[in-house]
Amino acid sequence: MKKEQLILLLKQYKENNAKLKLRLREKEALLRKLEHLKEVDASSSSTELNGDIHSKNKIGDRTGNNAIDNLETEAEIREKLKDTEEEISELTIMIEEVDIRLGALKYREKEILVAYYIDGCTYEDIGNRVYHKLFNQTRSSRNIQDIVEAATNKMLKL
Repeated sequence: MKKEQLILLLKQYKENNAKLKLRLREKEALLRKLEHLKEVDASSSSTELNGDIHSKNKIGDRTGNNAIDNLETEAEIREKLKDTEEEISELTIMIEEVDIRLGALKYREKEILVAYYIDGCTYEDIGNRVYHKLFNQTRSSRNIQDIVEAATNKMLKL
């Protein structure tokens, strides 16, 4: 993995995590729609028992048309579900890649990298606020920059 790819994955981590949660919710909704369509198909097939009786009632035609519409809708839903599952798979891989690499770092390195790349803090802000919160000390921008570089290189060597 190249450094630019790793940095991009780190910067997109929160966004990818949010997208994953939304896609999982979307997948559940699509599965519910499919289940509902199956229930509608089952209930519409029960009206076909008296299909040989000729009456002036047009319910049978509407039911048949409704079933045809549901078949098209089911195919569209299955296609959306397939696309959603592919996107979920891609997002999961990207998130796991970052989690695995961050897991290899020491606590201090991890917190500083998360603050810099994922939360978007500046070196000065990390040195004054984040590092102080962790260790009750402050560090210069240069020290924080060195820690970020060393941690990034450590992640790349994995």
